[in-house]
Formats: sequence, C-alpha cells, structure tokens
Amino acid sequence: MNKVIATDLDGTLLYPKDKKNIVCKPNLYFLQSFIDKGGKVIIVSGRSLAYGLRVKEKINRNISIISFNGGALYQDNKIIYSEAIPNKEIIDMSEDLFKNFKIIALALFSDDGIYIKSVFGKGMTKFVLKVYSFLQKELAEKMIYSPKLFEETLKSKPIYKVLCIFGFGSRNINRAKEANKIIRNAYEDIECSWSNGSLEITAKNVNKGEAIMKYCQINNVPKEDVFVIGDSGNDISMFKAFSENSFCMAHSQESVKKYAKYTVETIADLSRYIYKNK
Repeated sequence: MNKVIATDLDGTLLYPKDKKNIVCKPNLYFLQSFIDKGGKVIIVSGRSLAYGLRVKEKINRNISIISFNGGALYQDNKIIYSEAIPNKEIIDMSEDLFKNFKIIALALFSDDGIYIKSVFGKGMTKFVLKVYSFLQKELAEKMIYSPKLFEETLKSKPIYKVLCIFGFGSRNINRAKEANKIIRNAYEDIECSWSNGSLEITAKNVNKGEAIMKYCQINNVPKEDVFVIGDSGNDISMFKAFSENSFCMAHSQESVKKYAKYTVETIADLSRYIYKNK
C-alpha cells in the first residue's frame, strides 16, 4: 500500500486529548496498523521538532516530521530541509505586533527552544507558563522566559516560526483573523496563518502544503496517494495543495471546513476512504 497520511497534531491526531499518553489509543492503533500495512505517516505541525520527536516515540514507528508549519522536514533521523525567517523581518515586525495589534505574547521557535516575550511582568509570565505546563501535562511544549535570551535569539539565531498570541475566546479569534489579512499584505518575506487566538508566521513560501509537496518530490510520491487531515487555519495550505484527498475535523470552524473536500470526526475515520481506494 503506497499511501501517505499527512496529519496535523493539535485538534487532529491529538484529538480527543489524552494529556497522559499524548496520542489517544484509538488514534495510535490506527496509525500503527496503517504503517504496518505499508503506509507512510508525516506529522505536519506548527509545533517544534523536539515535540514531534516525542510524538514519534509514542507512535513507535518510522515516521517523517514537518515542524514549524513547514520550516523543517525531518526524515530518516535527520533534518533534510529547513528554512528560517529573516531575523530583520522579525525585528521590524515584533514592535508593530505589540504596539498596533495589541498581542499579549510573542514566541520565537528556534533550534534550541521556544523563547517568550510577554506584556505581563516577570512574575506573572512565569506563573502563566507554569499553569500552562501543569494543565497541558504531556501536551505542553517547553517555553523559556528570559528577556536576555529572547533578544539574543531575535537578533542572531535561526527562527523557523513566530507565534503571536492575541488571547482566548471568540473576540481574540476574530482579532487574529483580521490581523492575519493585514500582516500577510504588509510584510513581503513571510507567510502568515491564524490558529484560534493566535497567528503563526514562517518564511515566505513556507507552509504545510509546500512542505508536503517537498516531501513528495524527495520521495517520489504521487500527489493522489497523499491524504491530508487538519482542523485549523494553518492547515488550509495543505487542503488547497491536496484538495482531492483533503479532510477537515468536524469540530473545526466553518471558515476552515470549506477548504477541505471531506469532514471526519476522528483521524481513524480516514480508514473508510484509504482502504476503499487501495
């Protein structure tokens, strides 16, 4: 079976949430069975490569990982492609984001960690990150709060993704959507997509759809053999690139669902489409 599943993490492979095991058992067993029958799996996520490797360990099979919304492609135990955002572009943008778009926090995704800058004071920021880690348990990413390290990363380290956090609730989701439209047009050397109450920024032409296309080219995989599944705005690029086999989660917003051909309740529902066409 020469089929490939390219799956988002949060809201997709990690739905329903299992904060203890990361991947819930039905989803885990489905992917393991699919791989054991000869299928290939790519995790396609905005999360870091380090987190993708944790999920790979849970799946306990040979899978590929596209992290940072397409910023890096990991295969056969090595990074075979990566694309960072120009640091100058991020420096110019960061002041604009805090001042004019009123974000509450900015996160820089680099090789050695995720660095946070927040509008809250030092004590409050550390408290919020501690609560986040406690509530998310195994689903939490390690975030580093250090103004000094944030500035060093901003100026000189490779940054593959920038996360702009507006907040929670429908009001902030709408704020993020509107800001996405403006920022996409205002800055030439970036890609911008929204996910709930945040924006995710990568280098120009770096997105999930383009990254899966690179995977297909490298591995000589026909486009029609790829099944993509996701749930949020940053998955729209792969719905568009692989429209014939595009699947959106039923709990997604209608503004995302309209870009996918099919709607499913869980990732395991792909079985009735994949094996039918075997």
